[in-house]
Amino acid sequence: MRRSLQVLTIAVIAAVFAPVSWSSAQSPALSLQLEEFATGLTSPVSITYTGDDPAQLFVVEQAGTIAVVTDGVVSDSKMLYIVDRVGSEGSEQGLLGLAFAPDFATSLLFYVMYTDLDGNEVISRFTANEDGLSADPASEEILIYQEDFAANHNGGQLAFGPDGFLYIAMGDGGGGGDPEENGQDLATLLGKILRIDVDPANATGEIPYAIPADNPFVDTADAAPEIWTYGLRNPWRFSFDSETGDLYIGDVGQGDIEEVDYAPAGEGGQNFGWNVMEGTTCFESSDCDPAADDLVLPIAEYTHAEGGCSVTGGYVYRGADAPDLVGTYLYGDYCSGLIWAATPVGDGTWSVSEPYESGLLISTFGEGADGTLYLADLATGTLYTIAG
Repeated sequence: MRRSLQVLTIAVIAAVFAPVSWSSAQSPALSLQLEEFATGLTSPVSITYTGDDPAQLFVVEQAGTIAVVTDGVVSDSKMLYIVDRVGSEGSEQGLLGLAFAPDFATSLLFYVMYTDLDGNEVISRFTANEDGLSADPASEEILIYQEDFAANHNGGQLAFGPDGFLYIAMGDGGGGGDPEENGQDLATLLGKILRIDVDPANATGEIPYAIPADNPFVDTADAAPEIWTYGLRNPWRFSFDSETGDLYIGDVGQGDIEEVDYAPAGEGGQNFGWNVMEGTTCFESSDCDPAADDLVLPIAEYTHAEGGCSVTGGYVYRGADAPDLVGTYLYGDYCSGLIWAATPVGDGTWSVSEPYESGLLISTFGEGADGTLYLADLATGTLYTIAG
């Protein structure tokens, strides 16, 4: 049973991205309502679906389980239980991401990302049972094992793009200020969005996946061919616009600035600047030149002085419950519960709404089969829907 939590009226004001500056734009006001959808989850950190059933969701719980939610009811049975191999002692560690193969109905394959008991990142594949609602932990096949040196900045998002390839968010490895310069180092997977072909029929050689031929650094000497974009600190949540295929990345900032990055559909190779820059501000030195270094600046940013501390990337709204939000990118802040709406206004500029205080610890957004948009409150284990 749903109940209305609160109504959000967003007056859209100044905050438009230009190549090296921000200017003003005016957009219509937006209204948004959060409605309780499901309770009883434990530390939910990712929400997704498979197939075309809008009543069913799969929710990643940080300690190492995947819960099944049907019509707002959390099942007593878990789809996956791998607590024994997931290290979740750090606040940014645990079972972090889930993506179902586009052909899951026939292949029964799904993919997860977690930190293991030693704190290293694991991307692996499981095979579900015939019911599609459970899986044998012994079916795991590890695809990527990335050694890490700190408990924070693990990334965690997995998603299949419109091209059918698996995209993977990897943080810069942790510490403060990217001490190993991983964000700008094309030789490591850390601090990147990766893109791989996980179709078992295409895997060759020693790795259990293939490299798409048009990945941007396939022919770059000493570069990891899996890299799609780079210059990221901790891309905790990214998403594809289900209509256009454009990529949106919420990249968690260092000490001052949180940012949202954007890449048009099918375009890879962008350098989003970390750790040369934090948002639109120079980080390593005061005289950086984003134009000369061919850095791609964010479409939106906010400072910790404005009340934030950790951006949670969201989705472009394509649902039916809030017509005024269609085409708007919604995202939030984990610590403060602030929610923003970013809207393209033409010529590469974006307007960003005034923030609204939801009062929630927004760990993740999620999209349902019918375009319904969800968000999770980590503290209470509650899912909410976004409606107009």
